[in-house]
Amino acid sequence: MKYKKLTPSQLNIMKTLWDKKEPMIASDFVQLDPSLNLNSVQSALRSLLKKNYIEVSDIVYSGKVLTRRYIPVVSSEDYASENINGVLEDLLSSNILLQYVESENDIKVIERLQEKLEERKKILERKS
Repeated sequence: MKYKKLTPSQLNIMKTLWDKKEPMIASDFVQLDPSLNLNSVQSALRSLLKKNYIEVSDIVYSGKVLTRRYIPVVSSEDYASENINGVLEDLLSSNILLQYVESENDIKVIERLQEKLEERKKILERKS
């Protein structure tokens, strides 16, 4: 699955959900980080719902008001894995990765990179 890139505020919300590992209401985020604005949190939650990163777990009372509790649908591992591929593509297209390899002076690092590249090459050749 291709995950859409998250804004810093959306990623902050997701990190909190991943860390807490329990359903949360919008005001929970503000209680954990008072520098957050409730309206901004609610906006980020709406956007994350639309992008299918989170879902409504249930509806509970917060004081006398009914409110939604949210849980992540996308795991931190899946998000990181998907985004590292995008980062690597950017690095390759800008030659930063190649420049890193050319400037690396630790033979063990080069050997490890070479091993991984050979392993990947064999896998791809088997698929062809």
